[in-house]
Amino acid sequence: MAEITRSVDVDAAIGDVDQEWTQFMFRTLVGHYQGRAADVEWSAADDAEQEGVVLLEEIAGGGTRVSVTVEFEGDEAKVAAHLERDLKMFKAFAETRG
Repeated sequence: MAEITRSVDVDAAIGDVDQEWTQFMFRTLVGHYQGRAADVEWSAADDAEQEGVVLLEEIAGGGTRVSVTVEFEGDEAKVAAHLERDLKMFKAFAETRG
């Protein structure tokens, strides 16, 4: 299996980002997750060959870095594009709701 990591910095506190990630997962991503505040595991329901870990970490200025590492089989460019799109959507979602 190959592995890819992408990150996005969100202008919101880690607690707010954690709460918004939960809402975002339920509203927009096809998949499910389990875990605790700063370490969330998820797998895409539409592609059983993808699994990943979400890491939330505080950054300077009160923001949060959201990093997602996905293990996958298949087209890396397609997985990377999907992940980057989801993180961009999440950033907009969290910053407007938080």
